[in-house]
Amino acid sequence: MRTLKPASVEDYIASKPPNAQQRLRELQSYLRATVAEAQDLLKWGKPALVDDGILFVYAAAKNHISLHPTPSVVAQLQNQLGSHEYSENTIKFPINEPIPSTLVTTIAELRVFEKNSLGIKWR
Repeated sequence: MRTLKPASVEDYIASKPPNAQQRLRELQSYLRATVAEAQDLLKWGKPALVDDGILFVYAAAKNHISLHPTPSVVAQLQNQLGSHEYSENTIKFPINEPIPSTLVTTIAELRVFEKNSLGIKWR
């Protein structure tokens, strides 16, 4: 049996287990509070916020929620990520803990600044 690909961000979120849905909605709400004018679109099958270019992509995995800003955002905020796992362009939030609103807001504000003021594109 083939699994249907989600047709929208809402479909993507609805296709996940309840705990992942809760965390995805938390993350989405914090990001949208920073960039209310951005569109919710699917990019590579994952939710993304887009405003004249991609701002963020995010997704649910079995044990975490991942947020993909840009490598420059991750690099600038490494000292604020605490115990959160991260790589060049990904920050992971444990699925069994609330999404940290202050940290996500800081990430979102920096990403919007770098896109709008410095012209840094998502890649």
